[in-house]
Amino acid sequence: MVFTIVVAAYVAVPQVVRFVDAVRGYDPAFYEPKDFERQAWLKRQVASTVIPGLSWEIMIDIILFLLVAVVWLTFVPARSPGRHPPPR
Repeated sequence: MVFTIVVAAYVAVPQVVRFVDAVRGYDPAFYEPKDFERQAWLKRQVASTVIPGLSWEIMIDIILFLLVAVVWLTFVPARSPGRHPPPR
């Protein structure tokens, strides 16, 4: 079960993070020095860390990993205990 969670998290989380980053706003594939609007936008941004040493991307990865774990544990049925022979 843990293996499936880890594999799903490593396969799904990067894809979702890339999608969220792409949807978040203006982010061209390459940087052009003449793009002053982007340069001004980058200067106006608040620091990209939530906690010193921990970026937004890492926080999103952790949250999505936990979400996958919770969804997995919610929808996967618990193992039923082994059958015991009737008492004599």
